[in-house]
Amino acid sequence: MSRVLWLAAGAVGGIVLYRKGQSMLDEARQQGVMTSAQRAGAAAAGTIVTATTIAGKVLNTSTNSQGAN
Repeated sequence: MSRVLWLAAGAVGGIVLYRKGQSMLDEARQQGVMTSAQRAGAAAAGTIVTATTIAGKVLNTSTNSQGAN
């Protein structure tokens, strides 16, 4: 009887640990996806700022060269 009790306790403990590990893995995956999305958003924002800066310089240069003629 004692062996069956310890076998059952071990099985329950294993199941509890397995489920806890699965929930931790799911949380880590979600955080990984959010982090990736945040990085992609930051990269896109940086690209837009760079493009806007370059466009502003080009427009200023073309405006200045037209005024010189």
